[in-house]
Amino acid sequence: MLTLISHKNLQTIIRFSGHAIREFLTHADASKFRGEAKTAITLFQSNPLNFSDDKLVAYGWDTVAAIDHPVRIEVRGDRPEGAAQMVAKGIWGPKRTQVAKEIGKKCQELGLGLHLKLAGTSSIEFNVEGVDKALPIRFLQGAFEEVLKEMHYQPGARIDSSKSKTVIAADGDGTIYDGPRVGLLPSLADSPTKDALIAYLRAGGVFMLISGNDLNRTFKRLVEALPQDVYCRVLVAANGGADLVHVNSKGQAVPISGYRKQALDLIHDKSHHLELDMVYIGDDGAKEGNDYPAFKAVGFKNSVLVAQEFLADYDPALKEGYVGGLLQGTREFLEKFLQNHTP
Repeated sequence: MLTLISHKNLQTIIRFSGHAIREFLTHADASKFRGEAKTAITLFQSNPLNFSDDKLVAYGWDTVAAIDHPVRIEVRGDRPEGAAQMVAKGIWGPKRTQVAKEIGKKCQELGLGLHLKLAGTSSIEFNVEGVDKALPIRFLQGAFEEVLKEMHYQPGARIDSSKSKTVIAADGDGTIYDGPRVGLLPSLADSPTKDALIAYLRAGGVFMLISGNDLNRTFKRLVEALPQDVYCRVLVAANGGADLVHVNSKGQAVPISGYRKQALDLIHDKSHHLELDMVYIGDDGAKEGNDYPAFKAVGFKNSVLVAQEFLADYDPALKEGYVGGLLQGTREFLEKFLQNHTP
């Protein structure tokens, strides 16, 4: 089963999403919002014709749209067979949860086989059912040795992950680097986690970034800040878990063989399952958030939550692994992990 959404289904959810975004912006009171939300509401109410479906649709490769347009319907990983993910961005506050449930019900009634997740402050992510941040984790648990060979993995100075099965997986925005803001797309190069992550990679540990964002942008934001000698220890899963790539010696993204076609089937085959020395670091502990499937996949004892504060709707099982601090929390964890997992 492919991890891709068919183009026919994309058109349906673009229609649902465009209508929902316009409904929200029509009835929202700009005085009750701030920042990009307030600006978007004001712009819509002054010129709603600029928010038609054809003007809202953008593509993942369009970095300018991602930085400058907080209201959009973004198609990610578009290819002849379909798209890896679609994201509707532009509904803020409690209304977003209600809209996601309503659109999810419509998709279910039509038998589209899609799963909806909330992300950031105004996004609703659409993926094929079964595609989420847990998918690359479970795939790696079932195909670890094969993936290491494909990556051309080489042990580091202190860790041989082919023996120790050492893997750190992590979210991107708010965890490894800052989240995007209008006019700015922060990367690892700007992040306090950079030196600690490179030290871990040079020690020999495998790192897998798992992002709900576009693959091309995610890859660039991470890899351009890494030295070439650690490329063989880096994996990037993005588009909500629909795509998984490794980094070749030239710093290019190379798809892991069979992932798009086999991942959804392989995760149900327990005969090749390996117990990895693996943790997942994320900044969202909500059960409806897109980090939650990854926390469940590694187990709550191996989950590290770096959210700024532990909110009331977070799963209490994540309390044990709560360190807070967002990027600084990730940096501190990476440093301690390296101290505890090397001679």
